Amino acid sequence: MSSDFFRNQQYFKALTESSIVSKSNTKGTIIYVNDNFCKVTGYTEQEMIGHSHNLFRHPDNPDSLYKEMWETINAGKIWRGRMINRNKDGSDFIAESTIIPLVDEDGNIREYMAIRNDITDMVKLKREIFLKEQEKVEQEKIREAQKSFLLLFTHELKTPLNAIINFTKYIRKQIESPKAINQEKLLALLDTVSDNAADMLETITMILETSKLTTHKLTYNYTLFSLNELITVALTKYDSLINEKNIKLIQHFDRDVFIYSDILRIQQIFSNILSNAIKYGNDEIIITLRDNADTVVITIEDNGPGIQDKEAIFDLYVQEGESFLQRKGQGTGIGLYFIKLLCQDLNIYYKIEDREQGSGTKFILSFSKKSKKSESNGRV
Repeated sequence: MSSDFFRNQQYFKALTESSIVSKSNTKGTIIYVNDNFCKVTGYTEQEMIGHSHNLFRHPDNPDSLYKEMWETINAGKIWRGRMINRNKDGSDFIAESTIIPLVDEDGNIREYMAIRNDITDMVKLKREIFLKEQEKVEQEKIREAQKSFLLLFTHELKTPLNAIINFTKYIRKQIESPKAINQEKLLALLDTVSDNAADMLETITMILETSKLTTHKLTYNYTLFSLNELITVALTKYDSLINEKNIKLIQHFDRDVFIYSDILRIQQIFSNILSNAIKYGNDEIIITLRDNADTVVITIEDNGPGIQDKEAIFDLYVQEGESFLQRKGQGTGIGLYFIKLLCQDLNIYYKIEDREQGSGTKFILSFSKKSKKSESNGRV
């Protein structure tokens, strides 16, 4: 994508309105920072230009994180991750970061653009909730804190979602204009932004439906459907991400298996588990579907680091690891809690185990063939 395109002031305004942006050359030397960058870090533009990002590198970040980042962007791929940085005044700044290699018409990398979003307050709030739970405060106070966090997080998602949608509309107008632009790369950027917007909207929906689940107000629509087809559709949704991470996908299916349940809710359950396997696993996912005498069982295995506390991981806003920064992937901490509530309502047995061979996690879903529509607490 040409440098003239990135100098477009309207483009920058749409992209950087709520983000922290910097650009560096192929050697890692900073050549541009926006106003938000200076505002958050405390460094002036003059102090940053000509230096590397090591100026505010935090010692808590492992070397492996930077190694993975450079290997990814040097290969021409987009890197996404969570980093903690050291501001000029010594305070910490936690960011969700996306680093994009910018290439010329010949496909050679010319420079890198880093887009960061400040999540320091969000992480601090999650830690506060976590500590309150660890201290075993009164259960009612915990529920109130969690409800408040739901409202806060919904607001936090809606704001960038609106910016992404407006940015998408802007790119579309640029494509439709008679100006000479690189439409292929611009369309690719548009697709990425649209996908992110869809993911964020899906997260908002899940948060709102979790609220309905906790008050037993979620309704269900039972039909007979094929689990094989449901799994195939879910895998298609994540096909590009699976290819991007070079994940080896292994499938072991029995004959076409049908169950009687709510297809939308089963899709949500399976997609959340698959998404976790992609985020936290390494390079292999095994999906098994077995039709037994009394049950139908789905297992999803990954070869990631595994999970120590297999019970607490289903609690609201809990993520595995002593630090919120130790996970390779990121999430709202609500996904597995949502799965737990759905499984309980739909009479689905769920369990997390260690993978039998090597490190990793094995997620088990078991559907009873004896389950009937009348067994779902009447909320149909």
